[in-house]
Amino acid sequence: MTRGFLFLAIAVLFNGAANVLMKKGMSTAPAGTAWRDIVGHYLTSWPLLVGLALFALNVVAYTQALSRLPLSVAYPVMVSLTGVIVISTSLIWFKENISWMQWSGFAFIICGVVLVTR
Repeated sequence: MTRGFLFLAIAVLFNGAANVLMKKGMSTAPAGTAWRDIVGHYLTSWPLLVGLALFALNVVAYTQALSRLPLSVAYPVMVSLTGVIVISTSLIWFKENISWMQWSGFAFIICGVVLVTR
């Protein structure tokens, strides 16, 4: 595995985990819409704070991947595999229903990533 793909894999993992943690953090958000309540929740929710930190680390890893890989490879892999992580985690952690159409799309995404990276 080249360094470019290593950085890309790290970026995908950080991005996927960040999205999942942001969802987890927002599941306990206050119902009110007052800015004070929203900001207070952002500053006290560990899943949100860790998610934000992972987004920052994602940017570092992704820019390193971009410096080593063509954008036409890095971007589709980043978006597609992050989606795979989010869909999988949604099923397992959040108990979301995944339709057969989504499973089909999931399979096409994997095939597309294989084709793009060859």
